[in-house]
Amino acid sequence: MPGNCPGHPASQPMSPRLAPFLAFFVLTLGCIAAQTTPTGVDLTALDRSISPCANFYQYACGGWTATHPIPADQADWARFTELYEHNQLELRKLLTAATAGGAGRDALHQKVGDYYSACMNQSAVDALGVQPLAPVMARIEALTQPRQLASEMGRLHLDGVDALFRFDAEQDFKDSNAVIAGVDQGGLGLPDRDYYLKTDAKSVALRGDYVAHVAKMLHLLGDAPPQAAAEARTILAIETRLAQASMARVQRREPANIYHKMPWATLVALTPEFDWNAYRNAIGAPAFATVNVAVPEFFKQLNLTLAAVPLSAWKTYLRWHVVHSDSNALPEAFVNEEFAFYGTEMRGAKQLRARWKRCVQFTDNDLGEDLGQLYVADTFGPDGKATTLRMVRGLEAQLENDI
Repeated sequence: MPGNCPGHPASQPMSPRLAPFLAFFVLTLGCIAAQTTPTGVDLTALDRSISPCANFYQYACGGWTATHPIPADQADWARFTELYEHNQLELRKLLTAATAGGAGRDALHQKVGDYYSACMNQSAVDALGVQPLAPVMARIEALTQPRQLASEMGRLHLDGVDALFRFDAEQDFKDSNAVIAGVDQGGLGLPDRDYYLKTDAKSVALRGDYVAHVAKMLHLLGDAPPQAAAEARTILAIETRLAQASMARVQRREPANIYHKMPWATLVALTPEFDWNAYRNAIGAPAFATVNVAVPEFFKQLNLTLAAVPLSAWKTYLRWHVVHSDSNALPEAFVNEEFAFYGTEMRGAKQLRARWKRCVQFTDNDLGEDLGQLYVADTFGPDGKATTLRMVRGLEAQLENDI
């Protein structure tokens, strides 16, 4: 929805003196303010034709939404998205400068500059084709036993491939001092279990388009069209089984439903078809004794699926998730096909974002700590830090007095 303003959440009672100010501040600043360069509050963002008592959202945001249509390369548009785009321009300037420094650059500028430059070199990416995927595809093809899936899943998860399930470190729901291991449902190519299970005409048609998309991606990978089409149907069948085992989104909103802390040995016993110890070694996780199994039923059903689905089908499933995960780093044909399905059909964007925007985002995602140092030095500096600290401490003091 264009011009999406932040809502005013229900919370603990606040001072009558603070409440009106914060309501206006939170709801309005998301819509009013900066144009290309943030300089303050833009009152033209207000819609003065309507009373704030009748519709405060329209009053605070109506002027902005009327003059800010959704850009072609966006699926939605909000005041904070506009701010994000402005920030991308600032990062682009830093990265462009970092690519041009040559041998005189320090290690930090060379690191982020070379990454960004490599990403921007479309012709080199196209020339490489799918060659960068060859080692991981060879590993998958070399699997000879179902038990070997576990160690391969560890390596794939380490590389950011989201397949089969999710594993990460998470806050213990009942102990704010503890960070524990957690495993959760996952492994779907569509956004949610309902996309696989709904039977209305739109959902059925979307699944058909998904199968066609997967087949096109596998064909680009080198598979003959009939083979790719059959493989896509296999992938849908596996993901449907995973979806059937998954907990519905509404049920997941209750924290107690996704908190099942148990000894690691209990998880191992819960899914005997999967070699959890081999997985943990492959992903390089430190030793730990307990794990939160968010949805135990998912892993019970996963165990049955691992036993029922042949290894050849699992290889096909993994190949798809590798190419899906890495599509943005592959030649233009892969990027365009991914965008046609996920960007246009799924999200409604009409135009692929410019390559520089995508490369800025990738650099920020992968080298955010490094790029952040350049950004702070360029836009913030010591004076900015001191000014901000004074402001924050002043706010803390005033809020402490008021509360």
